[in-house]
Amino acid sequence: MVSRHGWGPGLLALAAACSSSTSPGDGGLDAAPGVVVAETGVGPETGGSVVSGAMNVAPIIVDQGPPGGQAVNILYTTVTLCRPGTSVCQTIDHVEVDTGSVGLRIISSVLDPTLMLPQQNAATGNPLIECYQYSDGYNWGPVVTADVRIGGETASALPIEIAGGASSIPVPTTCSSAGTEEDTVLSLGGNGLVGLGFQSADCGVLCEFRRAGDYYSCAGATCNPAAVPIANQVQNPVPRFAQDNNGVAVQLPSIDSGGAATVAGSLIFGIGTAANNGLGAAQVITIDKSTGYFTTEYAGQSLAASFIDSGSVSYGFPDTTIAQCSGNEMYFFCPTSTLSLTATNKGLNLVSITTPFSVANATTLYGTHDAAFDDLAITAFAPGYFDWGLSFFYGRTVFTAIEGAMTPGGVGPYFAY
Repeated sequence: MVSRHGWGPGLLALAAACSSSTSPGDGGLDAAPGVVVAETGVGPETGGSVVSGAMNVAPIIVDQGPPGGQAVNILYTTVTLCRPGTSVCQTIDHVEVDTGSVGLRIISSVLDPTLMLPQQNAATGNPLIECYQYSDGYNWGPVVTADVRIGGETASALPIEIAGGASSIPVPTTCSSAGTEEDTVLSLGGNGLVGLGFQSADCGVLCEFRRAGDYYSCAGATCNPAAVPIANQVQNPVPRFAQDNNGVAVQLPSIDSGGAATVAGSLIFGIGTAANNGLGAAQVITIDKSTGYFTTEYAGQSLAASFIDSGSVSYGFPDTTIAQCSGNEMYFFCPTSTLSLTATNKGLNLVSITTPFSVANATTLYGTHDAAFDDLAITAFAPGYFDWGLSFFYGRTVFTAIEGAMTPGGVGPYFAY
């Protein structure tokens, strides 16, 4: 499963050459200067409400994104990167929080080149470059390692991707066929993206073999598919934390049906590992360990490829009875009045959760110029799925349990709310 994300209605993303003088490697990641600091703590750039100053909590916010942005329903946090084992660090705000993908990807233009994060090499000894594909586009960049801090948690020597950091290397067609390259702040909608999905690595067993379209060994302008051990693939930071490493919860307050300019909340690490991350009354729905799918029953349809994804900007589901918008909001739903609807989510464990939701006129919502909406929805672009995007998260605490992890709700993977 991969996420979709977007900057505005016209840029909705749908739900993973070395001939120049610069080559991907230490300090040569096609980057523009940033600010490097000797990090002493995580700054408050994203606002949010920290739960009693807990170490396992990071502030999150929905707003219009980096300066000049027009983001809608994109969830952000702040991430600190350090050269492994050192205090040479950079704190980067407005990094998208995406529970529908795996791995940290930082836009190369916001990374300070003096950070000099170590380049990972393929088994051939050549630089390891990743193509991470979404359903509408891709990131193309070198794999490096960094000590990654989110809130008070740290993942040491974590493989991450520098999106756009291999711009001098021609993108193979097996990668570019995914759609639009999303390696700028504008095209991605943030300074980076941290994938906190249910998997530990972004490709897993499949990429231990040479599968075209994922990892590449690049020599000069020539890139060949590379087999990459799971431990060397771009990783979900959560399982690499010393504690609170079995899952994550996104907690956002309820908002007005007309939208909100900003919404602050908490990203809470761990499930049942501390006083602030118990499941409480949340119900667990187990999911397919390969795809993350469960079944949503909606309007007489059984949608067996459904998923929950904070990286999607809206609900996405098939319904030909709801009027669609035109113009910039094409494909979004535009009912004449707000609809109160209901669907039932059913896990592989046969637990069912009846879930009410609302759908408003997207053109009206976008016209408010707010950043957060709990009733934004778009038509499904493929059969068989219901995408429970960020619209679903407001007013809830939504848990994602990591594959194979022990939790009070059972062994992951699962969603709970």
